[in-house]
Amino acid sequence: MNAKGILSLLPDELLAELAADTNVDYYAKKLKGKILFKLLLSSVLSHKDNSLRRMEALYESVGDKDESGISISSLSERLSKINVVFFKRLYTKSVELYAPLLDTDIEDVIRYDSTIVSLSSKLLHTGYQLKGGDAAHVRQLKFTIGHSTIPLAADFYTEQKNTSENVALRETIDEHPTHQQTIRVFDRGITARKTYDEWTSKGVLFVSRINTKSKLEVIKRYELGSQKETASLIVNSDELVYLFGDKGKKSGVPLRCIKAIQKDSQEELVFITNKMDLSAIEITQIYKSRWEIEVFFKFIKQELNFSHLINRSANGIEVMLYITLIASILLIAYKHSNKLKGYKIMKQKFLQELEWETIKDIVIYCGGDPEKMQEMNHRRVT
Repeated sequence: MNAKGILSLLPDELLAELAADTNVDYYAKKLKGKILFKLLLSSVLSHKDNSLRRMEALYESVGDKDESGISISSLSERLSKINVVFFKRLYTKSVELYAPLLDTDIEDVIRYDSTIVSLSSKLLHTGYQLKGGDAAHVRQLKFTIGHSTIPLAADFYTEQKNTSENVALRETIDEHPTHQQTIRVFDRGITARKTYDEWTSKGVLFVSRINTKSKLEVIKRYELGSQKETASLIVNSDELVYLFGDKGKKSGVPLRCIKAIQKDSQEELVFITNKMDLSAIEITQIYKSRWEIEVFFKFIKQELNFSHLINRSANGIEVMLYITLIASILLIAYKHSNKLKGYKIMKQKFLQELEWETIKDIVIYCGGDPEKMQEMNHRRVT
């Protein structure tokens, strides 16, 4: 499927419907939600020039600056005030529309993790501050994402309480319900034994790791079977245990604890899960798949310039979160549909078509004929 085919799954009719439902265009004279969405997508996908200046230049490329009335300040103001629900619902709709393009059941396993973006407190007035030293002069923003083949869940945190993954990561998992048999995979950020108890009681399945020095009480030992090794691990034990919290309180619900040794470093790893019907090796392999979300974070930071804040208001930052996730879904779907391995050349082709579609929208909005513009460009080339 070509880029135009991928984009066709987000038709203008859908954008218009969401704009009407969220009242996003009520006060807008020129920067309608649909046009701003496409301008932001172009900005994100361009990577090396992810800025309001580029958006201004793209808008002005189809008309006189005085007539368009669009400037960096007006773009910034629109980002700061536009209804973010329009973009959040568009992201949710994108997950729904593009998931069928992928071959696998994307909700079998979801990997959760957070990434932090920091900026001087002189420049950023939202976000939380850490105590002590240079950290006091920096504000931080936390983005917590649940990722399968595509990002299925996302939250943006600015409050001090969310510095702890026991709060932020748990909130994201709790607020984005999935299939009953979905396994949530996360690193050692969630340490609260109470959370493990509550999730197990509710049937929320998870695979994680705990500190090797964590106190536990063994209830039962399971046979390991014939397969005890992977390419990188040797599994030593598989047990049903009670965990103890920081204050020595025993957990209310037993969990499965699997201990293994890394072959290269001889480091001990302790996996914890409430999934009882898989082998110890399968549990370690599920945890290993957590690395895919690290790859995803690297992808959106390097290819979609996610760490660069083009707007520093809480509203604008959240808008850009959803725009970035939508852009990633489009590229992943395009890459998957065309069985491509790399992103750079594919992204350039995708961006060229997106820019042309955006220009056509602006020409039509200004009362022009995009087909005549296309003919003129063709004559210039030939």
